Amino acid sequence: MNRKFIKRCALAATCVALAVPPVFAQGMMGGDNGVTGNGAGGQGPGMMGGAGGSGYGSANGSGVAQGPGMMGTVNNRPVAPGWGGATWDYAQVKRYLAASEADGRAEGKRVVFQGHAVTIDMVAVQPGHPDTTFEVHGITNPTLVVPAGATVHLNLVNMDYGNNMEHGVIITRVPPPYQRNLMMQTGTGLAGIAPPIPWRSKKALSQSLFAAAGTTFTTPTRPGVYWYVCQTPGHAEKGMYGKFVVVG
Repeated sequence: MNRKFIKRCALAATCVALAVPPVFAQGMMGGDNGVTGNGAGGQGPGMMGGAGGSGYGSANGSGVAQGPGMMGTVNNRPVAPGWGGATWDYAQVKRYLAASEADGRAEGKRVVFQGHAVTIDMVAVQPGHPDTTFEVHGITNPTLVVPAGATVHLNLVNMDYGNNMEHGVIITRVPPPYQRNLMMQTGTGLAGIAPPIPWRSKKALSQSLFAAAGTTFTTPTRPGVYWYVCQTPGHAEKGMYGKFVVVG
């Protein structure tokens, strides 16, 4: 595990569940086919699979099987303990936000990461930002710049609320504009967090529980331009995406 990730987990011990185990882990150049979840509690078909679903990290760091695959049922529901991934209260989310800028450097609308192992702490619809957006370092849909051949620990907390506000993220070569049924356009992507994770439990932030998940993957060894997008139908179409640039 990334040492920087371990260090920030000292601020919020439960955040270790985001990276152990990941939703899925694969080489970014491994292809666009579905992959198998590797949570310790059970394995199942990949994102295009059936009832087994992908392995998730639970609050105690063990994996549990999670529902149908990406093309089946998604988590269009408020989060509740036992949903299949990490469940945080508002205090834990605030610690996550406070520590989220420990890795990477903000440069205008870009966040630049360096080193052989990086951690990207992402938020789906951080309060005070527009709907259907991602935030990293408090910047809406920034361009993420990551070294070639780096190990990336990608974490996501969903702070959104309301029907159809489940969010995930995939990395794809396909550029915008995006159609409503994103998966028909991009496939399952090259890496990411799937299926989308539930929205927060209550309208009042301070009283809510929040879903969190993570994955680990390796960037290509050659520079290139990719995109991170939310795969929930209609979200990327509305602007929930950003550029993911691999540099030599």
